[in-house]
Amino acid sequence: MPVLESVELSIRFGGLQALSDVSLKVDEFEIVGLIGPNGAGKTTCFNCITGFYKPQSGRAFFKGDDVSELGPHARAALGMGRTFQQVGLVKSTTVLDNLLTAQHTHVEYGAVAGMVGSPASLRAERVLRQRADAILEILELDHLRDSPVQGLPYGTLKRVEIATALATDPDILLLDEPSSGMGPEEAHHLGDELLELRNVFDLSILMIEHHVPLVVRVCDYVYVLNFGRLLTEGLPAAVQTHPEVVAAYLGEEDPEAEREAERREAKRETA
Repeated sequence: MPVLESVELSIRFGGLQALSDVSLKVDEFEIVGLIGPNGAGKTTCFNCITGFYKPQSGRAFFKGDDVSELGPHARAALGMGRTFQQVGLVKSTTVLDNLLTAQHTHVEYGAVAGMVGSPASLRAERVLRQRADAILEILELDHLRDSPVQGLPYGTLKRVEIATALATDPDILLLDEPSSGMGPEEAHHLGDELLELRNVFDLSILMIEHHVPLVVRVCDYVYVLNFGRLLTEGLPAAVQTHPEVVAAYLGEEDPEAEREAERREAKRETA
């Protein structure tokens, strides 16, 4: 049974068909890539899966349950962790404070107990801090523990955001362009970290990524979106050399890609 599955998601904004019958799935402990040129609908797909957008048609399933009617907070509480294309952190606070805030769903004491500093609340706070510190250490961010988020380099912010998403204790992590702002060496190191995080936290990962070498190195399976439709899917090495994918990324009219597109269109018309 897939950890995450979308079935024929479609959404339109005015005259723009942003997604059209997009189906994908992520199996347990799998790292799946979602790639495509700018404007292909990748973040829109994430927003539909995580409840920020409500598609006109299609369903989203998490660990076999239909979560299509749940809001983003409810889906997060079930075990969906998410990062954003534009970093979603509280920049006026420290790195540690962001991780502690992310764990609010695990807090079992009430507001009064927290204000007066009851023994139960102090014990719970220690546990939250220990978990936050462990995550920061794994991501080699522990030296930034007490640093204000504001002012950190963009590539570092993306890694802090991953740490914050991990603090929610997710079963699946949805990463929106995690290597954005990183150079090739940093992106390579991030790939090592993602593989380690999968093993340490027993995670499944779905990630939007433009850095194709990173996708090929860490992903078990890849989906390609273009103009809101699934262009192709498959193993990373096969997808990387697919003529339609090459044409979509380079903006060139590859003859084989044109023939493949014609075959796909003919198949849709006869279906």
